[in-house]
Amino acid sequence: MSDRPSLLDELRAQYEAARQSPHEHADVPGFQAIDAQLRKAFRWLEKAVAYLDGLKPPIEHRFDLGHGLVFESPRLGRAYVGHHERRIVGFPVVDEINIYYEITAAKPLTVEVAFGGEASVEKTLDEAGLQYTSRRMEDRGGLVQKCVITVPPAIPSAISFHADYQTGLVRVSLINVDRFDRVILEFHSAAIDEPVLEDLVRFMLGRSAAFLH
Repeated sequence: MSDRPSLLDELRAQYEAARQSPHEHADVPGFQAIDAQLRKAFRWLEKAVAYLDGLKPPIEHRFDLGHGLVFESPRLGRAYVGHHERRIVGFPVVDEINIYYEITAAKPLTVEVAFGGEASVEKTLDEAGLQYTSRRMEDRGGLVQKCVITVPPAIPSAISFHADYQTGLVRVSLINVDRFDRVILEFHSAAIDEPVLEDLVRFMLGRSAAFLH
């Protein structure tokens, strides 16, 4: 006779694990409540991002890489939002919402550096996730004296919401939103409401930093 637990026992164990927080937090909502909050947030963001994609508004953040590389007159470019689902005791729930967008500048960036100094600039560009081309310039004698680095006028940016159904917390990751960096924040799932989402859009556009607080 097999010692393997029955399917019913497996389902009961999964069900109990899904309903209980390991931290015993009394304020952790049920998975249906968290899912409903995230689906409502997704629908709101879907509409807002569609409007932003059509408007292409200016962004009031300064994107400065150093080395004389500053993106001029940034605007919001192509943007879209999507979500990912998984199952808890057989029910589909949203566990991730992603916003992907591009920040466009008025023109490409170009910088000349002495030969041998391009490695530092290229490292900075790689860390920011930017595309670029690097061209070595030779003098009349065929010796390389400098390097010209050109960066297209586009910054890839992303925002993700990842829900932890055990704790009721939502981790929000911001990549290249207000500067070249990754910022991670945590919210209670019930706090992901329309005022917070409005603050997020204002923060994307550089009009307010309330979302960070």
